[in-house]
Amino acid sequence: MILVRTARRAAAFTLLAALGACAAAGPRPLPTAPSTAAAVADLEVDAASLRLAPLKAIVIDPRDGLDPDEIAVLAVLNSPELRARRAAAKVSQAQVFNAGLLPDPQISGSADFPASPGATIAYAVSAAVDVQALITRSAALAAAKGSARQADLDLLWAEWQVAQQARQLAWTAMTDEARAALLRRVRDQARQRAGASAAAMARGDATGPAAGADLAVEMDVQAQLTLAEHDAAKARLDLNALPDLKPEVRVPLAPGPSPTTYGPDALAAAARQVADRRPDLLALKAGYAAQDARLRQAILTRFPLLNLSANHAGDNTGILSNGVAGTFALPIFNGNRGQVAIEKATREQLHDEYQARLDQAEAEVAAARAELVSDRQALGELEASVPRLEAIARQASAAYARGDIDGATYLTLVQNALARRADLEDKRLAALQAEASLEQALFLPPAELGAS
Repeated sequence: MILVRTARRAAAFTLLAALGACAAAGPRPLPTAPSTAAAVADLEVDAASLRLAPLKAIVIDPRDGLDPDEIAVLAVLNSPELRARRAAAKVSQAQVFNAGLLPDPQISGSADFPASPGATIAYAVSAAVDVQALITRSAALAAAKGSARQADLDLLWAEWQVAQQARQLAWTAMTDEARAALLRRVRDQARQRAGASAAAMARGDATGPAAGADLAVEMDVQAQLTLAEHDAAKARLDLNALPDLKPEVRVPLAPGPSPTTYGPDALAAAARQVADRRPDLLALKAGYAAQDARLRQAILTRFPLLNLSANHAGDNTGILSNGVAGTFALPIFNGNRGQVAIEKATREQLHDEYQARLDQAEAEVAAARAELVSDRQALGELEASVPRLEAIARQASAAYARGDIDGATYLTLVQNALARRADLEDKRLAALQAEASLEQALFLPPAELGAS
């Protein structure tokens, strides 16, 4: 009877534990509406909570407008994509916790109630432990920690990419809006001139070709203005999506600090250290270490002893006995050789992937550096020549009004000045974006590079 009461208590305890485990996992309904913010003031602005050192010291102050660096902070703090990645990183940490847990011991019991008089109740109680789980625990924990570190570094790299993307979109929006403002002024002047020419032609004071030249200038400027307004609107929509702002919110953008001049010595030193700095490369190293641990785990699972148990029993005659038992695997046909082969091949794959990413990083740095040098050289040339060309176009406008040049010459000069001004703004934007690409490739802000 004592054994029966003990069995009942054990069953009740097991049932309560199971019910408690079920109660801890309550349902969580999915959202039913977008969570986009209706204003910049609704966004999180605590830059000190960021792990990206270049962004931690930035103070968000929308009263004087938000420069590209401030926009980068808001994007990293509020990006819904990064929010999901942070949740995934928590899953990796939970897997580390799970891998570190010891296997639960298994208790089994049985009772035999005799029907013949004079016989006693026979029973058996045994406790078993998963030996294989104990042997592979260290390797499994190392693999989980490596995977968690890889997920954390991948998250850091994703944050860096979002920050740079936000900066580039802010620059693009401001450049296109500045271009649109300039073209709007030129369009209004051209429209006024075209209207005056049309009126003069109606009075017979101007010829058709002259009025046509003025109208062609207006149409050309209007086409460029429409494109600039479209590009600016698209850049703002893409920019709003990064920090999870509603599409109709207009972020107050402001110019940021002047670009840093990169010194060749500092660039060369940063390029040599890229494998020890870039989170994506460090993440691949962590993943490779985790795979090494998985290979060790697969090798350890070939250990033949699977579990071990101790038992205590009494038979119908009252004789008591103690014993031990073990479950062994005979590695004749399988021996986990297939899993070991898979883990080895996976490790080789990760080795090659790391080499490919390392080569790609070198190419990215070289390409970004060459692009930056080229864009800044072209920008300098345009900054020197475009003002002179615009001055010539203004003189041509006055000369055309006096009748000193024909409409075709006037139209060519004005269109060339507008085209070169557009090239200048494009090249200035390209130089800023090339700078951001170089920063991204080196995972190093301009302030740390300095000039040499």
